[in-house]
Parts: sequence; C-alpha cells; structure tokens
Amino acid sequence: MIYYKKYSYHESKIIGKRNKKIDNNIYSFDIETTSYLKLDGKIYNASYYENLTKKEKERIEYYSIMYIWMFSINDIVYYGRTWKDLKEFLELLAENIPEKKIVFVHNLSYEFQFLRGVFDFRNVFARTQRKVMKCFLPYYNIEFHCTYFMTNIGLDKLANTFKLPVKKLVGNLDYDIIRVPTTKLTSKELAYCENDCLILYHYIKLELETYLQVNKIPITSTGKVRRELSDLVYKDIGYRRNMRKSINTDPHIYNLLLESYQGGYTHANWIYTDEILENVDSYDFTSSYPYVMVAYKYPATEFIKDNVKTVDDMYRLYAYLLVVRFKNLKCRYYNNFISSSKCRYIKGGKYDNGRLMSADEIEIVLTDVDFKFILKAYSCEYEIIESYSALYKYLPKLLINFILDKYVKKTELKGIESEEVNYNRVKAMFNSIYGMTCTNTIRNDVLYDNVKGWYEEELTNEKILELLEKERKKGFLSFSIGVWVTAYARNNLLSNLIKLDSHQVYADTDSLKLLNGYDKNIIDNYNKEVVERIEYVSKMLNIPIEKYSPKDIKGEKHLLGVFECETKKGDLFTYKRFITQGAKKYAVEDFSGNIKITVAGVPKKEGAKCLSKLEDFRDNLVFKSSITDKQTIVYLDEQLENELVDYQGNKYNNTDKTGACLIPCSYELGKSIEYANLISDESSKRAIYMEEIKNE
Repeated sequence: MIYYKKYSYHESKIIGKRNKKIDNNIYSFDIETTSYLKLDGKIYNASYYENLTKKEKERIEYYSIMYIWMFSINDIVYYGRTWKDLKEFLELLAENIPEKKIVFVHNLSYEFQFLRGVFDFRNVFARTQRKVMKCFLPYYNIEFHCTYFMTNIGLDKLANTFKLPVKKLVGNLDYDIIRVPTTKLTSKELAYCENDCLILYHYIKLELETYLQVNKIPITSTGKVRRELSDLVYKDIGYRRNMRKSINTDPHIYNLLLESYQGGYTHANWIYTDEILENVDSYDFTSSYPYVMVAYKYPATEFIKDNVKTVDDMYRLYAYLLVVRFKNLKCRYYNNFISSSKCRYIKGGKYDNGRLMSADEIEIVLTDVDFKFILKAYSCEYEIIESYSALYKYLPKLLINFILDKYVKKTELKGIESEEVNYNRVKAMFNSIYGMTCTNTIRNDVLYDNVKGWYEEELTNEKILELLEKERKKGFLSFSIGVWVTAYARNNLLSNLIKLDSHQVYADTDSLKLLNGYDKNIIDNYNKEVVERIEYVSKMLNIPIEKYSPKDIKGEKHLLGVFECETKKGDLFTYKRFITQGAKKYAVEDFSGNIKITVAGVPKKEGAKCLSKLEDFRDNLVFKSSITDKQTIVYLDEQLENELVDYQGNKYNNTDKTGACLIPCSYELGKSIEYANLISDESSKRAIYMEEIKNE
C-alpha cells in the first residue's frame, strides 16, 4: 500500500463520446473507523456498551472517527489518514483525469454517512433512507457505486464465492481498541486495509469480462438478470405486445394487486413450539418460484370488472382478483394461514403468532389461488364484495426458455471444481429471476439534500399513472406475475402441509420439516403430479422436457419443482433432534452431534456457539455480541467536535461532522404474543395510488 503523496500519474482508459466520457480503470474506496462512547466525561470503546446499565445507556453520547482511507487504482492501493488527505488526493486524480470515474465501495451506505459531512453530493440514489446504491461527487467527477447491492454478500464471502486471488484478512484488525488518524498502524493492520480494496478490484475485473465497461455493470443483483432479459425482449415485438396486454394501468386494480401480494409462508406449528422433537425430516422444493413460473398460467390481460358471487361462478380459464368479506371464520387445522397483517380489518380475531385461527369477521384482498385455499383450510361464510378477472395463459415462451436455460446451465456446472466461479454466477442469476417480476419501479422518491439531509416525497396520483403507463409502454414484465408466483408457490407448500398437519413442525417458503411417522405417500404423490404437469406443459409449449430435468456432471437428473429430502446418505432422518420457538427461530442437532441454528438477525455459525446443548434453545437465551459479532448502527448527523486519546496515548481532536457509531448488539430469544407482520419481500412495498373513498 502506497502513501497518497507518492501518487503522480496513471494512464487513463477513456471510453464514450462527448459529455458521456468515462474512465474505464477500476477504482475502489474504503475507510476504517473507530466507534466510541462518552459517559460522564470519560471515553470508552464502543464494545464497552454492553457493560453499561440501562440508565447509563440513556446518558451515553455516541461518536465515531475515520482514521484511514484507501483508494485503489486498479491493483495499486493508496492511503491517507485524514479527510484533508483525501481531498488532496482526489484533486490530483481530477487534474490527471477530469473525465468521470466510477468508484466501487462495499456497503456504500456506511461510507456515505461519513463522506457527507465532508463533501457535497448530487444524484444520490437510494431504495430507502440511508441505503445508498450510488451517488455523484460533482467537484471531482466521481460516481460511487455500491458493490454490496450488486452481490448481496459480505467481502469475505465475495472473495470466496468468486475464488478471487486475495482474501479478506479476517482478524487482522482489532476493532475493540481506539484508533485515530495519528495512531501508528502495524504492517498487519495495513495489509487488512489494502486487501479490502483489492477484493473489489478483482471482483470488478471479473465483472468486466461480461459487461466490458465499469458504468455498464448493473447496480443490483436482480439488475443483472433483468438486463440480460431486457436485451432479449427489446427487439421481440411479439413478446412486448403480449406483455403490454397484462400490465394493469387502472389505479384501483393496481392498488388491489399491491394488497393481494404476499410473500412466503414462514410459520411454526404451535403444538410443537418449545418442544425438543426427535427424528425430524426436512424437505425442500427444487427451485419453487422458477418452477411455478415455467409450469403455471398467469394473468395475460388487464383485469376487468366481473360479477362472480361464489367460487362456483369462477371459470378455470380466468385469473381472479377478489375483495372478500369472511364471517365466522375458523381454521380446520393445527397450522393457521391467514396473515393478520394482510387483512383490511378484523373483528373478534384469535391468533397464532400473527396467523388467524378464527375471527368473527375479516375483509381481505385475494387472488383466486389464495381464495380457494382459504375455503379448503377454514370453515366460513363469505361474500365477494368486488371481483375482477383476466385471461389465464402461460408466460411467453421466450421468458420460459430464459428461465430454463439458466436452470440447465446451473445444473450442468454444479460440482465441477474448475467451473465453480461460473456456477456461482449462474446460480445468483437464476435465484434473482423471481425478484425481477416484483422489482419495485413505482415507489415514493427517497431524496437526499446536502443541507436538509434525508427525506421522502410521496408520489402524486398523476405521477403513479405516468409510471404505470411507462411500465406498459416498456412491455417488460407485469407486476401481476410476481403476485401469482408467490400465490402458486404458497399453495403448493400449504396444500401438502394440511395433509401432513399433525406431523408438520415448521415451514419456511419452500420447505417443510416433518416429525417421524408422517405419510411419505403424500410427498411421493405430489412429486408425481409435478412430473405429470411438466410433461403436459413441455408438450403444450413444445419445449424439450430435458430442459425441465437437466443432468448434472454425474448424469443425475434434477427435476424442477419436486420435493427433495435433505437427509444425508447413511442417516435415518435429516435431524436427530429439532426445536422451534416460532417463525425464523429454530435449532437442530444432527446425528454427529453438531448443533445448527436459524434465528433471524443472528449469524448461523457464530450463533450456534452460544448453545452448549439443544436444551439451551429456550426463551431468555442470549446470543452475546461478543460471540456473534452482531452490531447496531447509530447514525450521527450532527457530531460535535471532541478530543479523544487512542490506545497508544495519542491525543486527537475529532472534527468529523457526521459518522456512524457501531455498538454491540446481543439478542435475547423470546416469543411474542403475535408477529405483527410476516417477513416479506421489500420490493412489494410500492407507492399506493390514493383513491377517493366513497360513502356507502
């Protein structure tokens, strides 16, 4: 790593024309910071936070300071210790190459919180407040892009996943000591800092094999698969014409689609909660969402007003969007299914962790798929208040082939050591396909101003209509596809679950965990139905069945959509012992005595270290931050000037105006009375068209 003052010049790689010229060199940026606390005039490292009493935590002051920055130009990393140093370096860079430079940062949201106190930004693009995907630094003609949004994985995993020639030097930097810009850093610490930038260099170098230009690399993981499909459909007039027919621009229908959207079903069977169960099997669907995309029919026209009053009035050829009022609702099973958060209102409800066991009355917006399942799962009276219908058709053949080609490639590459990088890339693309169908293009504007900071502007009705028309004009994908994808996948899971109700202990989106004694014929019969459906669709659409069931390197076929048991060869069951405390909270013990956990927000590997035995997985179990390394971020928007002393005894006056203090975060296991909301896809939270409420 080279001190920034030794930088003098490097060759530019200018591409583009006129005012759209950019430098195609690979640039990356990173900072290291210290988080610290101030209590009664004394300075403490942030790790001391967990030793404080509740009253002390209320009085604490939070601070942070940047003590080293790194900026790589291709594989050469420069560094400086202060913001003044960085400004000098960026000025040298701008003098040398005035054209726009794309600079990659892993978790740009964090760096931005420090940078915004030093620089003025423009064109800050964020999904939600503080979650920065890219931003422009006009004075130096630099655009920062976030690589975390591109990959959805941390630096350590990024280096391993793509077999990069450098790795993150985990453990080389002790975050429990206070450092300042005058702290002397060891060669080990400097190497840690250098490698973080080099990982980004090698990753972007790999991406350039596909995208050629740094400004052409999509800024999200879903964006990559979206870009590839866009290139395919751009010149396919037939595809776009047919897709336009299914894109709804009526604002009322648009709102109903938003209301009807639900994510995956994640729930524990309450009769087994807090019990240690022996001999449990786990079954996973093979690519649940892609399967329903290539094997089921979807709304292929805009929804129009209908007049169905009962389920018997519905035609098999039509998709229905329904507003339904249920009365005297009571679930027939131990498991419960209607999410209270999706209901418009509930009267006299009884709940199982946010799922309705019974209710005197509810109102809810449903697809025909969900409506028919509720009639199977609950005894009730119902009234269809509003109904809309659209013609059912298979997705365009181009889209189905696109999905299947990705599945074939992923299957063929799996297990080939020399193709591991390509396999991981194709797998990531394949797994992003569903997200593409419900990508949020219509949502409130998240804005950043150098003076006002973060704020949101709600979209006007006029703007929403304009964006809906824009979606239709593009003819890329209809949001209704995403709504029906999850509905079909949920129905496949739950239709099997109710048949296995008394033996089902836990379910999560595309998997079931079943207690010994369950009827395996139910699983086998479902898999036979999948085979029959695929054979039929393959014939109907004239798509080779081999695409639905490709072979891996060993010649084994992998059929889309079937249930596969996760039990290891030689074991009688998947888990020797199993315990759950509710949705996203369970622990297992395998036949070798290894314990694994799944707890939302707790790292799996580190979290398992908090248990000495499975019996420890009970209420009040604390996942200590000292073991899990979990942290909470405190945003500092108006940090006051202050003096601190580092671990070497150096005094330093901290003038950073903004920053972020990372404090340790332990998690205590517990059960609430009900979950307010299911964990769901953030991308469904689109802006709502404000409709006039009519008085009846």
